[in-house]
Amino acid sequence: MGGWLGVELERGGQPVPAVRIGLAGVVGAGLVGLVLHALASEHGMRALGGGLVVAATFAVGGGLLGFLFGIPKLLTSGAAAHPDDQAATSTASYAPNTNLEQVSDWLTKILLGAGLTQIGTLPRRLRELGEALAPAVGGGPGAAGFAAALSVYFTVLGFLSGWLVTRLLLARALSAADRQTLADSVNQTVLAAESLNFTPRQVRDLFETGVEGLRVQALALLQGKPDPENLDLVVSAIDRHLSPFELLQALLAAKAMLDRPELTAEQRAALRAAVAYKIRNTRNVPPYSRRRAVAEEVLRKVPAPGGPAQEGEGGGDARPEGAEVPPIPAQVRAPEEPAAP
Repeated sequence: MGGWLGVELERGGQPVPAVRIGLAGVVGAGLVGLVLHALASEHGMRALGGGLVVAATFAVGGGLLGFLFGIPKLLTSGAAAHPDDQAATSTASYAPNTNLEQVSDWLTKILLGAGLTQIGTLPRRLRELGEALAPAVGGGPGAAGFAAALSVYFTVLGFLSGWLVTRLLLARALSAADRQTLADSVNQTVLAAESLNFTPRQVRDLFETGVEGLRVQALALLQGKPDPENLDLVVSAIDRHLSPFELLQALLAAKAMLDRPELTAEQRAALRAAVAYKIRNTRNVPPYSRRRAVAEEVLRKVPAPGGPAQEGEGGGDARPEGAEVPPIPAQVRAPEEPAAP
C-alpha cells in the first residue's frame, strides 16, 4: 500500500521495517524525554508515573482519532451497490453494514469543522492544558510547558499509529470476512440452484449485468444446475474473469458442465481450449492453488485429441497474454430467444 508522496507503508499485510523502526524511534524519543524530565524533577517517581499516564491517555485519544480517519471505504457490488435492482436483491443474500463508515465520516467532519473554528484559541488552550497537567508530571519550573508538549507529542503519535494500524489491519480483516461471506452465499446458491427455477435467459441476464457479485451468482447457478445453453458464459468468465474468485467459480462451473451427457464434442473442446490456455498463466492460476487443481481436473476429463503437445499445455503460450480469444463456434453459443409476440 502506498502512503503520502508514494512512500511504501506496508508489504504483505505488515508495516515495512522502516515504518516499524520509525514508530519505535518516535515512541522511544518521547519516553526518553519523559524519563529525563522525571530525573530532573523534585518528585521523580511521581513525575514519571504521572507522565506515563498522561502520555498513554493522549496516545489512546489520538489513536481513536486515527481509527476514525483510517476506516476504509466499502466498495460494494451486487445488492449493496444496486439496492433498487430486483435481480441483485433476489440472488445476493448479503449486504455489508456501513454504519461504522458513516459514523466515521460524520465524526471526522464534525471534528474538523470544530477544530478549524477554534484554531485561533489553540495557544491559549494549550497553555491552560499544560497548567492543569503540571502537577501530574511533578510540578516545578517548566512542568506546564512539558505537560503541554507531552500531550501534543503523544496525541500525534497515537493518531499516526491508529491510522496506520486501521489502514493495514482493519481493511484486510474486513475484506477477508466479506470474501468468506460471499463464498458461503455462493455455496448456498449452488445447493439451491435446482429449486430456484432460474431459466437460462435469466441466468444469462444475471451474468451480463457486468457486476462481479451477480456474475459469480450466475456461475454458481450453472454449477448447481449445469446448462449447455449457457456454456459460452463459462468460457467467457474463464477467459475474461473480473477476479480470482470469479475465475474459480467459472472453473467449477466448467467441471460441472462436463458431467452433462448431452454436451457435444465441440462444446467440450471449447471448454478445454479456454481452460488449457488459462492454466498456462501462472499469475491467474498459481501452482498449488485450488484454481490450478480444478483446472487440471477439467483437462483430465477432456483429453486432448492430439495429446498435450497439440493443446500447448507443456510448451509456451500459443497466444500472447491479452490476445483476443477466437470466437466461440455457433454450435456452442446459446441460441437467441424468440422475440415476444
